[in-house]
Amino acid sequence: MILLNPSRTIQQQTNIDFDLLSQLLTTVLEKNHKRKINIVARVYKSKITGASFCCYEDGYNFLIELDTSKRNPRYLFSSILHELRHCIQKNLFNYSLDTDNMKTWRAYWFSREEIDARKMERLTTQVLKSYNSMVEIGNLFTKLNLNTVG
Repeated sequence: MILLNPSRTIQQQTNIDFDLLSQLLTTVLEKNHKRKINIVARVYKSKITGASFCCYEDGYNFLIELDTSKRNPRYLFSSILHELRHCIQKNLFNYSLDTDNMKTWRAYWFSREEIDARKMERLTTQVLKSYNSMVEIGNLFTKLNLNTVG
């Protein structure tokens, strides 16, 4: 299961339902990887404007520092997917980005791990559409008062 635990600041600035997003990503990624994925990621605001980061902590625990300078949902979801792919690289494939040994920006940009993480961003449109559909269904469910009989 993928658990994205946002800080209060991230929750307020992004207005994303991280429980819903966690469920959606768990379903999509476990189905397509054909195995269980265990990732617990704390999502905090990045201190560097224009850059998001993923740090491995221990076991299944990660820290995602999310850039919120652009409040555009597409940008936020794309950044989350990119950083989540780094979590998957470490969690499933025991492969981690070693930026300390990269001497140039070019070496970083064309590294295997970054190319792979950028490919994950291609899911942004469909994930965003699915997320918005699930939010709409939840709103309609509440509006129709389907949580009770009557």
